[in-house]
Amino acid sequence: MHASDSQAASTPDVSSASFSFSWRCVLFLSCASALLLAAAYPPLNLWPLAWVAPIGWLMLIRVDTLPKRSYWWIYLSGFLFWMTVLHGIGNAHWATRLLGWPILCSYLAVYTPLFVGLSRLLVLRAYVPLPLAAPVVWTGLEYIRAHFATGFSIAQLGHTQATVPLLIQVAEFTGAYGVGFAMLLVLGLAVAALPGARRHPATRQLPLWLARTGLIVCSLLMAVGYVVWGTMLFHASSKLEWGYSHGGQRDPVEPVKIGLVQGSIDTVFGDPTQSERTFEQYTALTDHLVQNHPNLDLIVWPETTMGDHMVFEIGADFAAPKDLKIDEAEFRKRILERADGFNGFLHDLGVNRWKSPLLLGTSVVRYGNQRMEHANAAIYVGHEGTIVTRYDKVHPVMFGEYVPLGDYVPWIYDLLPIGGGLTPGKGPVTVDVDGVSLVPCICFENTVPHLVAGQVRELDQAGIDVDALVTLTNDGWFWGSSILDLHLACARFRAVENRRPMLVAANTGISAVIDSQGKLLQYSPTRKTTYLVADVAPTVRPISSYTKNGDWFAGLCLTLTVIGAIAGWIVSRRPPPTAPQKGN
Repeated sequence: MHASDSQAASTPDVSSASFSFSWRCVLFLSCASALLLAAAYPPLNLWPLAWVAPIGWLMLIRVDTLPKRSYWWIYLSGFLFWMTVLHGIGNAHWATRLLGWPILCSYLAVYTPLFVGLSRLLVLRAYVPLPLAAPVVWTGLEYIRAHFATGFSIAQLGHTQATVPLLIQVAEFTGAYGVGFAMLLVLGLAVAALPGARRHPATRQLPLWLARTGLIVCSLLMAVGYVVWGTMLFHASSKLEWGYSHGGQRDPVEPVKIGLVQGSIDTVFGDPTQSERTFEQYTALTDHLVQNHPNLDLIVWPETTMGDHMVFEIGADFAAPKDLKIDEAEFRKRILERADGFNGFLHDLGVNRWKSPLLLGTSVVRYGNQRMEHANAAIYVGHEGTIVTRYDKVHPVMFGEYVPLGDYVPWIYDLLPIGGGLTPGKGPVTVDVDGVSLVPCICFENTVPHLVAGQVRELDQAGIDVDALVTLTNDGWFWGSSILDLHLACARFRAVENRRPMLVAANTGISAVIDSQGKLLQYSPTRKTTYLVADVAPTVRPISSYTKNGDWFAGLCLTLTVIGAIAGWIVSRRPPPTAPQKGN
């Protein structure tokens, strides 16, 4: 990136005038973009700012030369942005506050100078117009961020528009990536019309006023067209509530009534009473729910709210630990007794006490080959009071449920409050509630777009209809901060991307009922004990384009970014042409 800047003066200029910025200007523009963009996210939620906030970074892309250490100032702005947006990450424990939060933000900040540097290669060396280069590079980097090191897709640019459902309907085809792409495309067209902009060789012969007028008109048409198209998709989706399933028209099924229970227990490590208090609070809330809404078809509790009540099982590969102090047969007997006791306990809750099927977030302890494994699970307890199916979380949260390379350096778990790490599950499951099929995910799994779409796609390919998505999450880690709003924005996008309603049962909030257009039909306040009751009807519309085809759009943007960067790097390595000597 610095090489391309240093050669700018010796490369033939295709702009009307060469210009540069001082380091103070670079710092000001970068930090202004960072703070304006942060204000577009919760808690301020000033979403219109997101359409103009990246202007500082775009102006740095089009300038001919940047002073030394500019990319450090740009990196600083990225760090400032992420530290502001993710400030609630460190609320639960000193380790996440002093280590996890700044380390995560330090990593995410890398994408800001990468965006500016790669875009400059495309614009200044490969002669790609700024309005195209900026959204392509931004989207390609968001794609990398969503996949690298298990992925982190919270606070994508498009998520700023989650509260305006008309503006996010394009996600049905492109995911949230397409929303951010459109925003940067419009802003890029506007910035390219500003004075001093580098002009593309193909248009440099045009009168300057004509080129800028054309860009402004294109910007307006793009913005209006984006809104109009979103409106058309929005209304078309709202009308398409019934479609065709595998093999023809689906038999009519009555809607089911589902209760979502929200307690308010902030996560405090080292509190020996927290597990018991959590279970008691959720039990009392459910008693109240059933008194006011008897005969529910399903009661949903958030992630890990069963306290010390959990699933115990002995794997087929079981081998007793070498340091076992009791007879192996006695050890097996005790584990099986605990498993039977838990099953009886579930029967009493579902059949005798609440008379409804249950979907509960709990833990699983599995004894395998000389080791004990832990899983984060959602268990479906049917009408008979027995576990019908179980979904084990397949996507653990980095530093929250596992540490990279933790199996090789297990002592690192002693520094964190997460124990020995989480064993991931093997795939999606469906919960059949009287003919209505739900697909559960746990915690931050609904922040990973390709994971949720992949699960729905896998089930669809197996001939299984998916009527709604449901998230069980314990957001007590974040103590009511704006991380809860960011999490909710992800849930709204998953509903639009897959064209399936999304139910959210969240400890401390925000529990929600979201329709397939991303509209909030119901939601609960944060850090309040409450419940929601939703009617969920079968949805047999075909799977969406995004569900079927995945991240093709973002992947294409990444491919174009790599090709453009290579082309720009090759051009930057060429020696400048020499001027012809007089007399030759």
